[in-house]
Amino acid sequence: MTFRAWQTLVVALLFAFLAAAGSILYTNRAARESEQKWCGIVATLDDVYSKTPPQTPVGQDMAEQLRQLRDDFGCD
Repeated sequence: MTFRAWQTLVVALLFAFLAAAGSILYTNRAARESEQKWCGIVATLDDVYSKTPPQTPVGQDMAEQLRQLRDDFGCD
């Protein structure tokens, strides 16, 4: 391969890497925005379950899942 061919290959790989990185960043941002849309309902339900804890095992599991979801989404 000539120097020109190597140079072209390196530039092509660099652009492919940058495109992939941009795609990953965009996807992460979109997922974060989607999660934030759920924060209102998740936080409200978690607050309700915190004030009046459920008595049944299913209710307790649901309250724990909501608490975990609130943490995972980064809701206030």
